Amino acid sequence: MKIIVFILMIAVSVATAGQYSKVKITPSMAYIYVYHKGKAVKIHRIQDTKHKLTGEFARTYRPGKDIQPIKMHKDITTIGEVELLKFMVHKGNHKKGLLVDLRSKSEYNKESIPSAVNIPSETKNNKAKVEKILKILGAKRAADGYLDTRRAMEVAFYCNGLWCDKSSKFIKTFLDLGYPADKMLYYRGGMQMWKILGFTTVTNQ
Repeated sequence: MKIIVFILMIAVSVATAGQYSKVKITPSMAYIYVYHKGKAVKIHRIQDTKHKLTGEFARTYRPGKDIQPIKMHKDITTIGEVELLKFMVHKGNHKKGLLVDLRSKSEYNKESIPSAVNIPSETKNNKAKVEKILKILGAKRAADGYLDTRRAMEVAFYCNGLWCDKSSKFIKTFLDLGYPADKMLYYRGGMQMWKILGFTTVTNQ
């Protein structure tokens, strides 16, 4: 069924290619398609060249919040928007990878990156829930406590942005549990950079 949907999307893309060419993602990429809750979503940038960001993500200062380093851990790869889009298309669309939104449920419900699933960062403090998440991601806990990650899924994590430490803390928790570093990606820009660049978002009510 998904193959048919994508064939139809490609056909529509030919007819609408010029519609998103004013503000492209890269010189050769105007938009992509991903699946969000079973439906195809077109991700592109806002075409209004005079558009300005307003609201929470337009703020430049947050008390008590430090700017997060590009390299949050020596073994974790930090990615930008283009790399994240490629992950969404090549991994997420084929169920070989998962994009995880670590913000609160209320923030996620209000707005998120398409295809992302919500795992609130505080979940890391609930051992039972963490073990369930690990199992869903393909990591199996043996009777002796060893975590078998040979079939573990690739995961890209994000939170609110350059000043948000939820991703860093959650990734470090997963590292401590034995989840492989080469199967985790850190999208440092998060929702703030996603919105600054005018990318498509979805609501999850």
